[in-house]
Amino acid sequence: MSAPTEQPPAAHRATVGVIGAGNALWAYLAAIDRLAARGLARPGRICARNRSAWAPILDKRPDADLVGDASEVLESDADVVVVITPPDSHAELASAAVRAGKHVVVEKPLAMEPTEARRVVEEARAAGRYLMVSPFVQLSPAFRALWTAIRGDAIGHVHSARGLYGNPGSDWAPWYHTGGVGPLAEAGIYNLKSLTALLGPVGAVQAAAATGIRPREVAGLAIDDPDPDVMHVVLHHRSGALSSIVASHAIWRYRRTGLELYGAEGTANLLGDDWDPTGFEIWRVATGSWEQYESADPTWHWSDGLRELVVALRDGSEPLVDLDHDLHVLDVIHACRTAAAGGDTVPVASGFPELGLTLAFDPAAARHHDHTRAPDEQ
Repeated sequence: MSAPTEQPPAAHRATVGVIGAGNALWAYLAAIDRLAARGLARPGRICARNRSAWAPILDKRPDADLVGDASEVLESDADVVVVITPPDSHAELASAAVRAGKHVVVEKPLAMEPTEARRVVEEARAAGRYLMVSPFVQLSPAFRALWTAIRGDAIGHVHSARGLYGNPGSDWAPWYHTGGVGPLAEAGIYNLKSLTALLGPVGAVQAAAATGIRPREVAGLAIDDPDPDVMHVVLHHRSGALSSIVASHAIWRYRRTGLELYGAEGTANLLGDDWDPTGFEIWRVATGSWEQYESADPTWHWSDGLRELVVALRDGSEPLVDLDHDLHVLDVIHACRTAAAGGDTVPVASGFPELGLTLAFDPAAARHHDHTRAPDEQ
């Protein structure tokens, strides 16, 4: 029988409070459970302003410390506050949490406007508080291994890339279709963060928007004139690459690779969605066959930004986050909205430094899929 794993003393366990009780709550509570099992965290207060949400939460978690106002979480002993409210409140609540001395994990998008996001980032930096901004694609081992391969010239200079992410929208949250968030900031932001991480900052964008489903029925109410639920964008990266994204709240199902990258010497695909990658594959001109790599950690979850922050607090290290990159992503979203409204190419002035996402992997571990035969056997 092996010795029990030594756990950090209670003083080192981060108390994690949550503001918001929407559909993301259960994923973050499960993340807190996993951290608690390792002695890294303990659950704090949960703010659910809508009292109708209390009974379902208490039915599954009788010991949950529920409160009705965000201030009760901010005034608690929480070390970390997770913000999962509707997007138009993210910036205000993240800012309030920083001012209350908390480290913050905030769901996408950080803010509705880039100027709001910059204010929150500046406050966090001035206060010495960690700020983890969803999506957390840069933490995925599968994505980091792909990033390492692309940066290592596995397929040569990347000239083209494509991403698509969509869902049917919401039948419970009106803000999906009336709040001005749109599918790019709610869904396509995963592809956008991934492609900018892989191909570098964007210098200009082109975009178009359309409405695929009209009217919408949300929470029993008909919305006759919903926000556009389809957006197509073309990104002009300063590296010389072009990438395109389809983001939609009118896509019922799809079956494709998460990201496609085309280079001068090969092709690479991220397998699975970039919020839930299963691995990646590479085709090289030099070998003429596909190499497939499984994820180094198939348990990785899209909520693991919380784990990254809590482990950083425990270790006294820096979490793997670049807030300049997150701000650039919001600048690109803003530029895409402007481009879709006016039909013009819109420049993007901001940028971010080279990301440090290197993750070693063994190329020999690839599964090779080569179905070619010698010329005299064809």
